[in-house]
Amino acid sequence: MPDWQQGLRAADFGGIKPLLHPRAGARGRHCAGLLQASGLWDRLMPFDAVVAGTIPLGLDLASSDIDILLHVSDLADFWAQCPGLFDRFGDYNCHEREATLHVGPAVVVRFPLSDGVSRYEQVEIFATCQPVAQQYGFRHMVVEARILHVCGDSFAAQIRALKQAGLKTEPAFARLLGIHDDPWLALDALFDDRPQQLEHWLAARWR
Repeated sequence: MPDWQQGLRAADFGGIKPLLHPRAGARGRHCAGLLQASGLWDRLMPFDAVVAGTIPLGLDLASSDIDILLHVSDLADFWAQCPGLFDRFGDYNCHEREATLHVGPAVVVRFPLSDGVSRYEQVEIFATCQPVAQQYGFRHMVVEARILHVCGDSFAAQIRALKQAGLKTEPAFARLLGIHDDPWLALDALFDDRPQQLEHWLAARWR
């Protein structure tokens, strides 16, 4: 069975690449440049950093963050490194997030990032002991990009409208696709689908 085309394979979503795909648009390119010019990306690369979230999908709102996933070997050690990593970026906030039903404990770091000329972008870093390619944030981004590719611009426009109305991304996908179970688990279950499998699954849910 044929695999996904270039740009939709899991390997195509590594590092900063998601921001440079055409679907991320001008804001994606701006965010990529900001991460690199500020030196932040160089500091995060040792943690297998990957940009995820809505900006790489072109589903971002004005308030959307630059979401970055990290894989750390030890959360306490990463917490201790945070001042050295992020002090230079100004008003950063670091907190520990307890494990949830589906996601292990994490360290979350937030701060504004600016090039001093254009408007700032809010950065949110999510660090766990799980490899990035196994994190929900990564797997959902890949699945959602594939769904957007199959379902087209009208679907994407309706997702944006639902997000503007207050829904989070995964529940918005679930609403349009008639998913009544846990949206995070349901989308994750589609990660290994080949093109024909996902297209067949979507055909009964979106026309």
